[in-house]
Amino acid sequence: MTLRQTPSPQVVAICTSQSLRRFDLPLLRSLSRQYTVAQWEYCQNVDQPVDLNLAIAGLHEFIQTCQDKVHLVGHGIAGLIGWLYAKQYPEQVRSLTMLSTGVDLAISWHSHYYEQRQLISCSREVMLKRTAFYLFGYRDKEMLCWLADLLQQDLDNSLVPHSLFAPVHIAPSTISVPMLVCGAIDDYVAGGSNSYQKWKQHLKDSDRLWLSNHGKHFFHYSQWQAVSTQMRSFWNSLTLLRATSLSNIQINV
Repeated sequence: MTLRQTPSPQVVAICTSQSLRRFDLPLLRSLSRQYTVAQWEYCQNVDQPVDLNLAIAGLHEFIQTCQDKVHLVGHGIAGLIGWLYAKQYPEQVRSLTMLSTGVDLAISWHSHYYEQRQLISCSREVMLKRTAFYLFGYRDKEMLCWLADLLQQDLDNSLVPHSLFAPVHIAPSTISVPMLVCGAIDDYVAGGSNSYQKWKQHLKDSDRLWLSNHGKHFFHYSQWQAVSTQMRSFWNSLTLLRATSLSNIQINV
């Protein structure tokens, strides 16, 4: 387990994949212009069991060192970790932003990859290139080969709760922490717009759902400016809501 930390973080970005971490960086750099951002990284040891509770325990150990509540951010499986953590330790979390995390919280590109492996007879290399195309949309062969290699590293070395014969499903429920759910309409992993709309039955008045018109599963990389704007707007709304609540308390007193 390694930490990429800056002093007194206001925002903690969860990372469960070293090989795909680079796709988070443009968004985090944008957020860091206004907020102190820390990236917490979980490194799956080859001798360790794949256990989401280990990641949650490690994240809690880190967040306890923070001076105040934090805004949690996670993409895919990292979003699932953030949701599980916020559900268990709401007193530590100011808000939760989940990127490309569907209403079935455990669904990820890994589970789709394993599903396709059972349906289509082809080599692992071909399937990873096919997956890279559907995740990113690039057609250039060299780019697809490079992305397929990154996906292979992620599949083999990251915190992945799925396997070829044992997919995992986790249904959401309403949590007390303010939540922003972001995705892309053309994200086949999360199920697109219709699937994301199902989040509405689990969202509170303070929560938001925002969908990008394009960008696929890694939309936060190609559309980082729009995502950053949405996140800042959401966090600002929480600050205003908190200030209004404090003002009302003072008036009542």
